[in-house]
Amino acid sequence: MSMNIFKAAKGNKVRYMDRGGYEKAREWDNKHLVKGQVYTIDRVEIYQSSTTVYLDEVPGRGFNSVYFNDVFEEVNGIDYGRIHQLTNAEFTHFVKDKVEKSLEWKLLERFLISIEDFGCDPNEDPDPPVIVIDVKVTGMLWTFWFDTDEGKYNYSILGEDVVNRYLAIAKGEKPELPGLYTYD
Repeated sequence: MSMNIFKAAKGNKVRYMDRGGYEKAREWDNKHLVKGQVYTIDRVEIYQSSTTVYLDEVPGRGFNSVYFNDVFEEVNGIDYGRIHQLTNAEFTHFVKDKVEKSLEWKLLERFLISIEDFGCDPNEDPDPPVIVIDVKVTGMLWTFWFDTDEGKYNYSILGEDVVNRYLAIAKGEKPELPGLYTYD
């Protein structure tokens, strides 16, 4: 799978894969790029039938976007590279988009990757695992899950206010009222 051109931004990293595109163009590009090498995006120009990627390392020369894969690194304490390794680029971008917005105004408290293997008996065929990502930021917990068999994913958000209400009610106490109410 090629890089996600719609998520590409200045400073993002991509890896040159030397595949796809036109043979003649790739021959020329191979004189300037090394297969497997990581490059930094300067800008991306999206056209109707193709997309051109400009790299900091090769100023003034554009390359076909199909030659590249996204590279994910640790950002703000979250290991997007490991998430990508266990899942796929689409899910990794999904997690990153959700979490990075929160980190603009909240502090990361904890990041955890878990693998749910459903505790299969060694004599049984294992079910494909589900990858679970927990990101605890100030006042809330993001939980993302990815089905490695079907590639489906989703998430939930648990706010500290809901937990506090639950704990108070469980103890038989009167909880603090939310104070903020939304309606569909």
